Amino acid sequence: MAIVALVSDLFFESKLAATAAAVGKTLCTVRDCAAAEARLANADGLLVDLHAAGDPEALIRRARALRADLPIVAFLSHVEVELAAAARAAGAGQVLPRSTFTQRLPQILAGFAAPSSHSGSLPPASSEAL
Repeated sequence: MAIVALVSDLFFESKLAATAAAVGKTLCTVRDCAAAEARLANADGLLVDLHAAGDPEALIRRARALRADLPIVAFLSHVEVELAAAARAAGAGQVLPRSTFTQRLPQILAGFAAPSSHSGSLPPASSEAL
């Protein structure tokens, strides 16, 4: 089982993979929403680049409908307040500016547990508002 990561940036994908390996997590990176959705049933968590191809908000809604306990963390540019609010409304547990997401990535990944044992909890959310 793995953490599914919808990522639009190849360079950022390699950073995610390196960080996941460093904390002992398996990461499955995908480039589009359909590929991410196909892997949700057994995912340990879902990371969503809100700038990825397709409709990331719809992916979050479908993921939440499929698995209410699935930890979902979305990230985006810090200036996109409406997009952040839409991702939260769709069901993302955390929506972080990309810089904060990058800083907290080891803790975020370490907080994802295997589906059979997690409670859907994530590390404490930031008080940082978007």
